[in-house]
Amino acid sequence: STTDVFATPASSGPHRRIALAANGEIYTHKALYASIDQPAATSRSDCEVIAHLYASCGPRETMRRLTDAGMFAFVLVDDAPTQQRHQRVFAARDPTGIKPLYYGRDADGRVAAFASELKALVAIPDLHSVHEMPAGTLYYDGHFETYYHPAWARSSDESFTTPRSDEEDRVAVRAALDEAVAKRMMTDVPFGLFLSGGVDSCIVAQLMVKRCRDLYGDRHAPPSYTVGMENSPDLMAARAMAKVLGTDHHERIFTADEAIDVVDSVVYHMETYNAELIRSAVPNWFLAERAARDVKMVLTGEGADELWAGYAYFKDAPSGSAVHRELTRIYGHLGVANLLRTDRMTMAHSLEARVPFLDVANTAVAMAVDPAKKLTAGRLGPNGEPGEKAFLRTCFDRDHGGLRIPKPLLWRAKAMQAEGVGQNWVATLQAALSARVSDADFADAAVRFPHETPQSKEEYYYRAVFERHYPNAQRVPTLWPGGCRAGGAEWQTDTYTRFGLADVSRLAHAYQAADPTAEVPVVSSPPTPRPTTTSPPPTLDDTQQQVAAASA
Repeated sequence: STTDVFATPASSGPHRRIALAANGEIYTHKALYASIDQPAATSRSDCEVIAHLYASCGPRETMRRLTDAGMFAFVLVDDAPTQQRHQRVFAARDPTGIKPLYYGRDADGRVAAFASELKALVAIPDLHSVHEMPAGTLYYDGHFETYYHPAWARSSDESFTTPRSDEEDRVAVRAALDEAVAKRMMTDVPFGLFLSGGVDSCIVAQLMVKRCRDLYGDRHAPPSYTVGMENSPDLMAARAMAKVLGTDHHERIFTADEAIDVVDSVVYHMETYNAELIRSAVPNWFLAERAARDVKMVLTGEGADELWAGYAYFKDAPSGSAVHRELTRIYGHLGVANLLRTDRMTMAHSLEARVPFLDVANTAVAMAVDPAKKLTAGRLGPNGEPGEKAFLRTCFDRDHGGLRIPKPLLWRAKAMQAEGVGQNWVATLQAALSARVSDADFADAAVRFPHETPQSKEEYYYRAVFERHYPNAQRVPTLWPGGCRAGGAEWQTDTYTRFGLADVSRLAHAYQAADPTAEVPVVSSPPTPRPTTTSPPPTLDDTQQQVAAASA
């Protein structure tokens, strides 16, 4: 987070002072400064532009200009005197909910406090209730407003889509995502990428490495990081992709025992008791911890499944319209699900994660594709692989600057992180945590936890840890209906349940059969000591940032 105080220009009034607390990155801050005839920044914070936009344009125009500018959560206090009150408070959260924001109300129902973390608000004794600030929402002068609600999110069918041929769609999809990656390479710190070996991270990696080669030449590629148990689907797939990319690849191989040991810390930092989320947050904790030794920022493949119907339960979707409605539903939960995990686990280790797929312009292009093209039923890969995200895969089934995603990775079955890090990881975790909850305690679950009563000993354990850290905050976390993502779908499916993926055998792939370690430079990382890297992580200076932007 950054906390800065800015004195606004004299034209705004001699007695006006604006204070801004902001968390995030404004990638287009230079262009925004140029658009408002304001003096140059007075600090090194790209978020400072928010205060100048507000002073020049007011709250609503500020949000219009910020909508596709980056990721953020902020609170601004305007000290300009008015007839009604001395201060005005302006707060907002980015369109997708990449950055968290909460608010608390006092006994009279008035908004009395904002914070990026739940733990900061539950410590305030005078707050009567605490709430999550919805993504795409602003607060100004005592009122909440939705500033981001695009046409695709308001429609219940495909009427909003843009009629295009398959090849026209593919060209648009590639261009939009490539530009989104370039925008997120704006940085002056060492950066890398999370590489799970799934198609989403492989696509982002392909585009990112090509950009780095354009800037640095063939001698440089960003370091890549993956996490998993020995011979897990993610670990082996990422090794193979790292060979293609030529990255300085690092692995964090973990055991079940050490993972179970960090569960309590994960729940504390996650600020939720959502079981499906915590299962994937544990390996994400190790991944972020490892990457933070070398870099300050990473790009990830998060968000593609919410745009392209990537989850396995979409195989049962009956129509394109049903696919679109489900995508809209789960996209709306990103801020309390995938993005909550991504932000909390990385920031717990002072690492920043950026998500190109959820760029607003890229999202608009993806959602303009006819959802019938996103249907999974009847679509298979070249060797009979499951067909989720089939159209997206065909968009990147090509050479890109001498880099090509191998077919087994391009068509690899979707694996959520809790599954990809080890096919038996979820079952192992559940067994270990269940052993820590007695039959008597679990029998009393409905009495102790009448709201969102745990349905398993695993869920009970997470809930008990959460209550220990956040008493009286049980209504703040948002859970999936039925205890899992698929539980709220409008069609019936048995692919996922609240206890996990029903058939983990679908996750196996060719690279698990033969260990390609010898062909890939890999540093496998236990908790200590720190591994040695073969080259320093790259950064972009101002000149290189301009080249990256110009080539987008």
